[in-house]
Amino acid sequence: MTTTFSCDDTYLAKAERTREKRMRWWHAARFGMFIHWGLYSQLGRNEWVMNLERIPLPAYEPLAERWHPKPGFAREWAQLAKAAGMRYMVLTTKHHEGFCLWDTEQTDYNAVRRGPGRDLVAEYVEAAREAGLRVGFYYSLMDWHHPDGIRCREDEDARQRFIAFTQGCVRELLSNYGKIDILWYDVSWPLASPRLWDSYRMNAMARALQPDILINDRAQIPEDFGTPEEHITPEAVGRAWEACMTFNGSWGWQRTPPEDWHSVRKVLEMLRTCTAGGGNLLLNIGPHPDGSVPAEAVERLTAVGKWLETYGDVIYGEVDRVGAIVSALGNWTRKGDTYYYWCSRWPGTELAIGALHGTLHAARLYPDGPALPFTQEKDRLVISGLPAECPDPIAQTAIIALTFTGGVRQYFNMGPVPPEVIPADLSGKDLSPNLRHWQLSALRPKTGGVADAPAVTLADAAGWQPVQSREGDGFVLVHDRVGDGDGLVYLGARLQVPADGRWILHLGHDGGVRVFMDGQPLFAEPKCANPAVPGRSSIPLALAAGQHELMIAFDTAAGRGWGIFARFEAPKHGRKKGEKPIFPAVIE
Repeated sequence: MTTTFSCDDTYLAKAERTREKRMRWWHAARFGMFIHWGLYSQLGRNEWVMNLERIPLPAYEPLAERWHPKPGFAREWAQLAKAAGMRYMVLTTKHHEGFCLWDTEQTDYNAVRRGPGRDLVAEYVEAAREAGLRVGFYYSLMDWHHPDGIRCREDEDARQRFIAFTQGCVRELLSNYGKIDILWYDVSWPLASPRLWDSYRMNAMARALQPDILINDRAQIPEDFGTPEEHITPEAVGRAWEACMTFNGSWGWQRTPPEDWHSVRKVLEMLRTCTAGGGNLLLNIGPHPDGSVPAEAVERLTAVGKWLETYGDVIYGEVDRVGAIVSALGNWTRKGDTYYYWCSRWPGTELAIGALHGTLHAARLYPDGPALPFTQEKDRLVISGLPAECPDPIAQTAIIALTFTGGVRQYFNMGPVPPEVIPADLSGKDLSPNLRHWQLSALRPKTGGVADAPAVTLADAAGWQPVQSREGDGFVLVHDRVGDGDGLVYLGARLQVPADGRWILHLGHDGGVRVFMDGQPLFAEPKCANPAVPGRSSIPLALAAGQHELMIAFDTAAGRGWGIFARFEAPKHGRKKGEKPIFPAVIE
């Protein structure tokens, strides 16, 4: 049998053109409900129970006959999601076990032809729409039940059959239930590429059936949004992302002590962290076999919803990323020049924040409190006039809105050094402006120290993203883009050198670096400096006129590596009196 694949470039370009418009509602929604529910729920020992306990099919399949969910289960989910302040839902229409919750023609291993005797997906869709919630379908590409689910890896005929089954399922889901908002794939095992999965053709079909649909990144194509799982790690600036999180450490129903469930405060902090990074939170509930929601989830989500009735406007809608601003008493989100301080450990009548640099214009208790008096001297901001006790009775987390003129930065014992404390020997007419335009790679694992980092070029497929250094201090804040990840990133720039010459490249960095010019190693400093005082490295180099490529491997050092700045010095030796220095310039 001949293997054929569809062209991917045309598909990707078309999806890119419509992405901003399609995703507008999703960016504003911020908070969604994930629902893992299937045959495994009856066993209550994790959604992977079939695999983890190696239950053979003849012993597992009878669960399909014994499953009888109660009437109205989906309305309970939708009502809870709405009460919690969630704006959309995503249901596991088929998990890895292979049981389909809808009336499919692809297999009789489904909810209509087995025990439930009804279309559970249809009930879910109807309930979500009644509650005014957007509708998402999860679909596991991996399938432990289908006879070709593993065989497809080695047998081309089996692969063709399994792809036909998979695309048939997706076609039904996106054809039979009206408008669907999200297609959420999972686990693309055992096939090793999107071409083997025929993902481009499958997703093109999905978009033909549902032109406004959003598709996640788990069919081995980046698509509309990334999906960090059980950790909250922002994607690169400009890339949409959604952290999917369990409530109690298990996706499917599993008996768990109350203390192992996330508290109201923890859920709110997850939501804040996602908002601060410009992402969404998809929080799972794992219903009981009959469809009822565990009491712990109901209790906590109801409280979260009550809190959001007061404070929700700080997360919904358009938000801006906010970098790390350190305080022992709370954390931040941001919309434009207004920074929202989520005070989760109430200080009493006065709040002090250190090393916050920026002009504060106004402060008030959110949402409608009076203006709060404040003083701002050097690197100490003090807000007074607060109530003695936290005004939030639900989660002991209240919000103070701080409006700054021209933004805000913090520096003292974390983060890059600002220009006013850069030593005199790194300023002056013999130095170029800071290099501002870079390409930043995706985070890579370290196979050794940064001194062993291999050479790469901008022509390599390294997930490059354009970034700019900050005005003034010239820092590229790598930490803002990779968080506390421990690995290597590369920062590359193409340089135009106006004439043959010699320069000194000055680097400020608080992670170790290895520097390359035109693919050749120039310098390595493997140590991570104190983030309060980034290390400075000076590298003499001679460059011929023309184009060159500067590449810096940077060690993120488990979150201690924040970023770099770079500029050139033109030595005075050899210059005529009054002659201005010339510098290599970045080609944007």
